Amino acid sequence: MITLRTFYLLLLAAFLVQPAMSVPDHRAQTWKPQRMVGSAQLTMRQIAYVIRPESGSSVLDAAIEDFLNLMEARYGAKPLIVTTGVCKNALQFKMVADRRERGAFTILRARTRLIIQAADAEGWSNGLYAIMQEQMGARWYWAGALGFDWVEPSRRYLPNRPWREEPTFVQRRLHPTDSDFARRNRLNTAYSFNHNLAKVFTLDLFSTQPEVFSELRGRRRPPRGSGATDPQPDFTEPKAVEVASRAALDHFNAHPESTSYSLSINDNILFDTSERTKAAVSPIRYFRGRPNYTDLVFTFMNQVAERVFDQAGAWQTPAGEDRYLTALAYYWTEPSPSVPLHPRVMPVLTSDRAQWHDPSYRAEDKALIRAWAASGAERLATWDYYFGAPYIYPRQFNQWIAESLQYLAASGVDVFYSQLPSFWGLDGAKAWLAAELLWDAEQDAEQLLTEYYDTFFGAASLPMRHFYEIAEAHRNVHEGTAEWIKLYKDESGVALFTPEVLEQMRTRLDQSLALLADDTQRQARVEVVSEAFYLTELYAEYDRSRRELVDLCLSALKTPREVIESQLQAFRKAREAYRDYMETYLTNSDYAPDRRHVDRRQSNPEALALAVLQETSADAFESLCEDPGLTHLTYAQRDFLSPRMPNVNGWYLDYRPSEDFRVIASEWGGGAAGLRIEQADILSVFRTFPIRSEQTYELRIRAAWKISLDNRVHVHVNWLDMEGRSLSAEVPLRLPYGVRGRPVDIRLPLTAPAEANDVRIRVVVSRQYSGDYLDISELDFGSVNESMLPVK
Repeated sequence: MITLRTFYLLLLAAFLVQPAMSVPDHRAQTWKPQRMVGSAQLTMRQIAYVIRPESGSSVLDAAIEDFLNLMEARYGAKPLIVTTGVCKNALQFKMVADRRERGAFTILRARTRLIIQAADAEGWSNGLYAIMQEQMGARWYWAGALGFDWVEPSRRYLPNRPWREEPTFVQRRLHPTDSDFARRNRLNTAYSFNHNLAKVFTLDLFSTQPEVFSELRGRRRPPRGSGATDPQPDFTEPKAVEVASRAALDHFNAHPESTSYSLSINDNILFDTSERTKAAVSPIRYFRGRPNYTDLVFTFMNQVAERVFDQAGAWQTPAGEDRYLTALAYYWTEPSPSVPLHPRVMPVLTSDRAQWHDPSYRAEDKALIRAWAASGAERLATWDYYFGAPYIYPRQFNQWIAESLQYLAASGVDVFYSQLPSFWGLDGAKAWLAAELLWDAEQDAEQLLTEYYDTFFGAASLPMRHFYEIAEAHRNVHEGTAEWIKLYKDESGVALFTPEVLEQMRTRLDQSLALLADDTQRQARVEVVSEAFYLTELYAEYDRSRRELVDLCLSALKTPREVIESQLQAFRKAREAYRDYMETYLTNSDYAPDRRHVDRRQSNPEALALAVLQETSADAFESLCEDPGLTHLTYAQRDFLSPRMPNVNGWYLDYRPSEDFRVIASEWGGGAAGLRIEQADILSVFRTFPIRSEQTYELRIRAAWKISLDNRVHVHVNWLDMEGRSLSAEVPLRLPYGVRGRPVDIRLPLTAPAEANDVRIRVVVSRQYSGDYLDISELDFGSVNESMLPVK
């Protein structure tokens, strides 16, 4: 790792070798000071003192430290820190009383003193970084020492008129992002709005007021304290309003300076299914294929807000800052409400605006933003998805970052949050560009990108720009119909990029390295990109070889045995190469993402290939299923949201309701039998079997399908001990993209681990698009008599 001392030595070196800057600062200025002829001009070089305020903060202290080190690197002398007195040639900080000016600043010159005036330490820090950026030419394009560079300062002298800036977005958060990068690029956190109801509706509360919890399938489940799995409260229950109101007031009493309290729904769709909720949401309406529960949840929010603000008077902090109750407009609550909102309810609009490549989605999303802006809320927030990891390829959409931020700002949205687990080499300019536009959305994004490429990559500006823009253009054209965070954690999402496109991108990196042979700093930056992209290339080959192996096995009758054997070896080799390099890369690169953001379970078709190469005889297999043909016994609705679903012997269906979702008889079964699944958001066909440890079993599936990009069909196997605890889990098959219009017989041999007592089998289908289907005409599981297997 590069130490802080080394970092600033690199800054000094960069300055010494570039005394004359060639890249202009194109950024739009909110201040337009004019030089006053005849008066003494104060230059940055003349600043000799920094008067540190007593009411500072760790953020301001870090900003001052950056300033001192940059002054030394730029001008050869580090100003002295003093805490009292009035000095000439000094930088000082002044507090103003109005806390509603959060993050804003005014820079004043009083003869030979420079004053940063703000309502809080955040504003002081922002003003100091503005000076470093505009007057000194400092830039932090990436985290770490390698991310720093200089541009030509926009002015030689400090302004004579007041220089005032206030951010376009009062909250500007990219999560998780390096804290130094965030501070230096004036990112911040002002409000809280993550999933939070599991912390309000607790197990202790369940023991005394079970009626405030949702009724699911006729019963109320005790919560476990999980925002992912705990059901939502019963939003129609008046006592639930009382509970949430008390939680908010208790929070504000315990934290008087807090400006927000989150009552955002848990991260699931486990809403109450009682008659009262049915009446509240009927007639059922849909938005983007999902039930519309916005009015249910935001009517609840209005009722809580009336108690917290209108009745209890918790409108402001003691310092005079406005308070809000925040709520995610998320998934089933994504559409705008038909009821006006209490002004202090802050809706948080969740949307993956990388999907703006789809013109229909883009138009719909803009209309949605306008509708929320007219809802009555005083303040609007947004939660976007700028990933980054876990995508293992360059997920580039700078065009949509710029267009969406400018549209959000123009529509009155001024609180921003996005997930961006940085994958610096593959993300490129995303984090810096977003930070710049969050501070000032009126800046010209094209000029910002030109500055980035010209400064950061120097002589390799053009091929490096082409590298990222090839990825962006290809994604725009080929990703297709928009969907919620499309291809997120999709092991085959890299199939979006053909080998030819990846080769074009590698060529640009090779060109860049050749152009920077005498520029070690910029060459090192390209190496970061190259190392990250090599992981993309290896993973693409790993996934391509896996999909090809599955395709060959599914066409085994037409495929020579030696071809499958060869492809199995190619798959194993590609997997090993990817795993070995990923381990080295994650361990040694300062710019690799955290392991938890990219390391995930992968499907492994080796069992499928081995089953084809060593076919089980009919006599060796003993079924444990009563009816592999899945005869429909009865039909029933799970609840008022669900379609009529078939009941089959032994197997169970769990699913998430969605518009046009249906499960009907197989087109290849005998009458009312089999399962044909269409328009599923997510559905699982599952069953648990008793088994013997260390014995061989086989799962047999006969199915036809149409699977488009982002539609996923997996087989999951979970081995359980006598207590029902998981011993191990595997994904022996993911069905490949494409069409298999006639049924294919699939056999998956499975070996139970030691101490296994049961196995849970799941066939999971998710994210089906129009025209997609999975048609299962047979589903069987049984033991294999190993003595009857062919000799290897």
